[in-house]
Amino acid sequence: MAKMKDFEVYLKSQHVVEKELKFYLIWVNQFASFCERKGCSPWDGSSLLAFETYLRSSHEDWQVDQAGKAVRHYVYWRRKSDASVPQVVSKVKATEESQVTKEYLAKLVEVMRLQRKSYKTEQAYGSWVVRYLAFVKGEGLNGENVTRFISYLAVDKDVAASTQNQAFNALVYFFRYVLEKELGDLSQSLRAVRKAKLPVVFTRDEVMALMSVMEGVPLLMVRLIYGGGLRHSEAYRLRIKDVDTARMCLTIRSGKGDKDREVPLGDSLLEDLKNHLAQIRKLYDVDRAEEVAGCYLPNALERKSVNKGKEWAWFWLFPASTLSIDPRADVLRRHHVAPGYLSNHYKNAIEKAGISKSATVHTLRHSFATHVLEDGYDIRTLQEIMGHNDVNTTQIYTHVMGKHKSNVTSPLDKLRLPPRANGGK
Repeated sequence: MAKMKDFEVYLKSQHVVEKELKFYLIWVNQFASFCERKGCSPWDGSSLLAFETYLRSSHEDWQVDQAGKAVRHYVYWRRKSDASVPQVVSKVKATEESQVTKEYLAKLVEVMRLQRKSYKTEQAYGSWVVRYLAFVKGEGLNGENVTRFISYLAVDKDVAASTQNQAFNALVYFFRYVLEKELGDLSQSLRAVRKAKLPVVFTRDEVMALMSVMEGVPLLMVRLIYGGGLRHSEAYRLRIKDVDTARMCLTIRSGKGDKDREVPLGDSLLEDLKNHLAQIRKLYDVDRAEEVAGCYLPNALERKSVNKGKEWAWFWLFPASTLSIDPRADVLRRHHVAPGYLSNHYKNAIEKAGISKSATVHTLRHSFATHVLEDGYDIRTLQEIMGHNDVNTTQIYTHVMGKHKSNVTSPLDKLRLPPRANGGK
């Protein structure tokens, strides 16, 4: 890869933090080596997808995301700074097999965008299709090979049931909309049965302890998620127009199942939210002054209204501190914070608060639901706020309420145990 020193200067101009600079350069060099080995073009989006798929088997998600950002920045910089940039970085020609994969991926992406699938789903499904095609190695694409691939994931790779189901869903989609074939009866036999588990829930004291060791934007995000029962992804995708302080609610756009819903906005958040909006307004004004492209708009809205993404109403409630390359439009713009932004702060806060539960950001959503039921609200209201299709999904929170609804006293508490049995001497 050419002129890495110049690329480093470009990264600094884009305000990439100092401690990440060297890793961006490492990822770009690794990508170059990957393309050299595979005989693929670094300027083709399918090459980056294949690289990310390769990394996922041995790296954390945040590392794969960082690698993707680094490569996208490099490709964007080269295209803007060097009109004679070559279409390939090596003399190795793409193999017939890689060309077929490229064509399948192009068709997959085309169909998914027509159906308005999220970029995250596009990446995940594309990754599984790449792995499946590499597994079959040019053999016929059929149900038998799908069975062998899913069995390989379950037995040899020992993947979780959710991962197995995601892989299978991706292949069902690929066969149905790209190959125009149905997998038929396999849909039931190859889906992993996920064991029903009770959600991990914080006590109210634990929520207080967690919040007491957090500050700034991460604390505001945690308070919004717990206060309204949001999913993690719903929080960082919020836009200014989704906040309604007059009616004290947030509008969740295109949530799970592509549905909109309203969730409560706590009164106690108003002052901090007002201060936060004043801070990000400064960032918005800088973007407008520097003529940065507008924020990403969903569902082809940008084609209908080119400048709408530059409006304050469409600005992210939690914008990233640096600009990044939009992988779909190849445009430099400001996106929302990455998923790992809150996760990293949250993990540190859990440890600092001394909470021993195996808790994720999603635990805040579970805790909201449980505490709402404990406060006496009816389950149908909760179902609507949570965005559940089936009330049975919401019903699970009745099993983790602070005091079991039957109020049965444990028979152990009525026993008069001798001191030794209680651990005495």
